[in-house]
Amino acid sequence: MKDKLFFHYKVDCEPLRDRSPACGGPSSWQISEKTILRFRETFRRYDMVKGAGFYLTPEAAKAHSELFKEMKEEGFEIGVQPNVPGFRFPRYKYDLGYYDEATQRQIIGEVLEDFGEALGFRPYTYVPCCGSKNEHTYPLLVEFGFRQAMAPVAFRYFPDRPDRCTVGSFPYPHWASSHGLLPGCLPLLVIPVTGELRLVRGETPPDLRPEREPGYETYGSYRRIVDWNIELMRLIRAPIKAIVAAGHNTERVHFENVEYVIEYVFEAAEKAGMELVPAQPPDLRRVAEEMGGPGGG
Repeated sequence: MKDKLFFHYKVDCEPLRDRSPACGGPSSWQISEKTILRFRETFRRYDMVKGAGFYLTPEAAKAHSELFKEMKEEGFEIGVQPNVPGFRFPRYKYDLGYYDEATQRQIIGEVLEDFGEALGFRPYTYVPCCGSKNEHTYPLLVEFGFRQAMAPVAFRYFPDRPDRCTVGSFPYPHWASSHGLLPGCLPLLVIPVTGELRLVRGETPPDLRPEREPGYETYGSYRRIVDWNIELMRLIRAPIKAIVAAGHNTERVHFENVEYVIEYVFEAAEKAGMELVPAQPPDLRRVAEEMGGPGGG
C-alpha cells in the first residue's frame, strides 16, 4: 500500500491594511474579494476544493459574508484567523500570545461572537495570526470547542518574541500540549505550515507562500521545501505526512506561484511513489483519531 501524502492549501483573510497596522492586509475589500475569487477558481480548476481552506478574520467574514457562505456550501473549509491588533481596532495593541489567560479568553470569545454574527455558524479550525501563542492558548482553544489549530512553519527563532518562536516544534500534524511546541494529549490537532528545514536567528524560514517573486530562485525553493519535507517525513516515520501551503487575500499574491506549488506537490508525490490526498483540517483529525486519538501513540 502506498504512503499517503496529504495536501492542504490555506488562505488567511486579513482585515484592511489601514486597520491592521501590525500585520497588514489588503488595501481594499474589492482587492480582497478579487483575490479570494481567484483562489476559489484556481482550487476548482485543480480539483483542490476538498484540500483548501479560507481562514477569516471577523472583519473579512463580515465584508464577504455571502461569498463565504456560498464557499462553505461548495465544500471549502471555513475557519477563523483573528488578527488581534486589527480586531475591533484599535481595542487590542498586541498579538494574542502577549496576553494573560483571562484576556485571551475574552478575545477568543469576542472573535467567535463577531464571526458567528457575520456568517451564522461557528468555526472549528483556528489559525493564530503571526503564529502568536503562549501556554494558555491551546487549552483555551479546547475550552472553546476548537478541534484543529494551524501552526506556523517550524524553526522560527525570534529572541524578542517567544510567542512566535517555533524552534523545537514537531513540523507535521500532531496532538497539542499546553507547552505549545511539544506534542501532547490535548484533543486539538496542530497542523503546521510546511517550510524550509533550517534555522536562522531572527528570521522565519521560507515557506510555500505565493507572495514571493516568481522565477527560478523561488521555484527552486518551493521544490526544495516539498522534496526535503517528503524525505524527512518518511525518514522519521511521521504518523501523518502532510504538505501545507499558505497564502493571503492581498494584492501581493502571484497566482502563477499558487499553480506551480499545486502542480509540483502532485508531481513530487508521484515521484516519491505516494498517494496524494487533498485534505482539510477535519480530515487530518479523523486520520489522527483512527491512529488512536490523543495519547494513542
